[in-house]
Amino acid sequence: MPTREDTRQADHTAAPRGPSDSRPTTADGPARAPHGRTRELAALDRLLDQDDPGVPLIEVRGDPWMGKSALLGALGERARDRGWTVAAAAGGSVPEGLPFGVFADALDELLSSLGEQSVSWFCPHHLSWLAGIFPALSWHAPAVALPAGPSERHHVLHAVRGLLGRLGTRNRLLLVLDDMHLADEASVLLVQHLLRHPAPRVVLALAHRPRQNQQSLRILLGEAAAAGRSARLELAPLPDEDMSGLLPRPLPPAHLRSLLHAAQGRPGLLRALALSAPWAEDAPDAPHSPADPSMPLLREFRGLSPLGRTAAHAAAVLQEPFDTGLLAQAAQAGEDEVRAGVDELLRRDILRPGTLRGTFRFRDPLVRRTAQDTAGAAWQLGAHARAAAALRDRAASPARVAWHLGHGALTGQDGDGVRILQEAARTVLWQRPDRAAGWLRAVLGPRSGTDDPRQRLRLATALALSGELTESLALFDGTLAKGSVVHPDAELWRARVLCLLGRHGDAADLLEKTAANLAPDACEVRARTTGALLATCLEAGERPRPALVEDAGAVTEADQALQARLLALRSLASGADGTPGGGPAELVQRAARLADGLGDEPARRSLDTLYWVARAESALGRDTAALGRLERALDLALRHRLRYVVPQLATEAGRILLARGDTAAALLHAEHARWAAERIRSGFQADAAGRLRARIDRSGPLGPPHAGTAEDSAGPEPEPGPGQAPQLLPQGRPADPPTGLGRLSEREREISVLVSKGRTNQQIARALALSPKTVETYLARVFKKLTLCSRAQLAALVGMEGGLTG
Repeated sequence: MPTREDTRQADHTAAPRGPSDSRPTTADGPARAPHGRTRELAALDRLLDQDDPGVPLIEVRGDPWMGKSALLGALGERARDRGWTVAAAAGGSVPEGLPFGVFADALDELLSSLGEQSVSWFCPHHLSWLAGIFPALSWHAPAVALPAGPSERHHVLHAVRGLLGRLGTRNRLLLVLDDMHLADEASVLLVQHLLRHPAPRVVLALAHRPRQNQQSLRILLGEAAAAGRSARLELAPLPDEDMSGLLPRPLPPAHLRSLLHAAQGRPGLLRALALSAPWAEDAPDAPHSPADPSMPLLREFRGLSPLGRTAAHAAAVLQEPFDTGLLAQAAQAGEDEVRAGVDELLRRDILRPGTLRGTFRFRDPLVRRTAQDTAGAAWQLGAHARAAAALRDRAASPARVAWHLGHGALTGQDGDGVRILQEAARTVLWQRPDRAAGWLRAVLGPRSGTDDPRQRLRLATALALSGELTESLALFDGTLAKGSVVHPDAELWRARVLCLLGRHGDAADLLEKTAANLAPDACEVRARTTGALLATCLEAGERPRPALVEDAGAVTEADQALQARLLALRSLASGADGTPGGGPAELVQRAARLADGLGDEPARRSLDTLYWVARAESALGRDTAALGRLERALDLALRHRLRYVVPQLATEAGRILLARGDTAAALLHAEHARWAAERIRSGFQADAAGRLRARIDRSGPLGPPHAGTAEDSAGPEPEPGPGQAPQLLPQGRPADPPTGLGRLSEREREISVLVSKGRTNQQIARALALSPKTVETYLARVFKKLTLCSRAQLAALVGMEGGLTG
């Protein structure tokens, strides 16, 4: 089978070859009709159903990834179903320089079945020339030769027309020619001849990219359309509702929106991006896999001149959009030479003009990645160094210079470079924390000679935001243990990482210690510490101390996001009895107003706020508002690679969807949460996603378990998600399990749950506002009632009962 570029890139559909009954196939089986192309398919059906199609040519044109090959494949299937003979090939699939190559490839199998009688009417000269073009006819020719000179080529054009007419005598012949923008000049000349002198009962169907056409093909097709000798189908971008049906499996809404935005209505690009990485946040920079659909893009770079290839490699090093001046310095070439290389890339549609005059960009992210992959690693280091020097001369922003400095080896002598990387990391910390982490690693590397504890803490924060939790915690611990810098914000992030890893007791200890050491006038930090303590208790499934809730309500001066978070946390902690600052409904309403007023920048710095406000809204039955808020947070997290919070957001969204009976959507979010938790290596978050998945599996296709079952006896939430507090009965008592644990008092049950979570007596005492001695007394009673002799046995028994929450 010939390689077909649109087939593999856009539709994974191989065009049918020869007259056999085989159908186009994809990686998953037989090809289906192009999704969302109803109008185009109807037009093709009308042409095929006419006794005389009225035109000798069907032209399908469109940008790469638009689905041209799939449409040609569907046309071939429809023609076969109507009794036509179909032959197909693609430009660029035969050796370069072979005249009439695309026609020879298309007709090879069909001509192989011809008998002696079918070619006996050709004169010997014509038959020899035809055999030189079509190897299948060499058995019937007295000699094999290629036409030489204009006169012989003119004879050959008429001979091929006669041959096609003979092939269409019994059944109509549809000749499908894909990727005609890559066809040889002789094949284009033959198309022109067949347009002026159509062969009876023969229709050509060709697809091409208008931006990459040879001038002769562009003129030919334009004249044919203007004269009414062709039926032109222009493939426009598909709307999002049609695009979403093209994916091999459903995706979480936030991921789907990210892919749709990147694909811009091009169905093939959507599939390629979906297959090149498991989630949208990693798609642009994901490494190639054996099944990576972007690998055929290497063909687009195959015929580039050395100058064009160098320009492409240099362009892949730069941030988009870029100008030819910067490109020339990165490529280490003259600007006039680089302009010539850019013109070549524009003709190949590898580059396109940028939105700003005089700038350029790649056609799509996968083409850019291919250009980068084909450049040498050492050459790229030099290009980055040259680009960084050029941008420094231009006094460009630190982030633009750091893009290139971060790819090189920084030395301690480059003090200006160190300063640029530090400033750039600060500015992009919340936009792209993974990028900030890379730059700070370069600053703190052994060759830089820099070991600033503040920069180490910033690196630890960047690692936490991007989901590198274990490395972040180690860096926080190592830096803060030295005591050379006091940084309450760093302590808060350190506690946040501990919570994300499921170590809530350690986080609470750290936060209380931080609060005790704060200066009296550190009002904002105290408010954030109070909020973090309250959130830690709720995430651990513990009842916050009343004094802690009162402290949160006493905060009067805080930024908008922090106020919203504290209000939501107080609502969740107050329960049905309310709190001095107002009942839960009033608190949630105020929190929602504040959260709604957050723009994208403050919102992405406060994704935890969106999470807690959504939790509070859901607790009051406002699931629609809660889901909308969670999806917004997921959008921001995926777009900016703030991976630390993705599992929590996805699990909470899945929990709400399951409660509403939408098990399919809940399953998508549960799987997303599981993958994201594994990505950040948080077993705690992965377990929460796993519990949600188990509940979905138990619920079946009709929604949550029916009322009255054991799973539903404790209310709609038999298993808490991450940070989900235990569900309470109306009297405020957890539902009794059906075994011996039911003999425990409410306080004994609370202590047993905390023991199963690995809490020490001191931590339990603090969480329940008891003395450690009282906790020991309660534990002795528990061991006696249950005939146990160790905390491990108690933890195992609580685990068997679903943590006393289900």
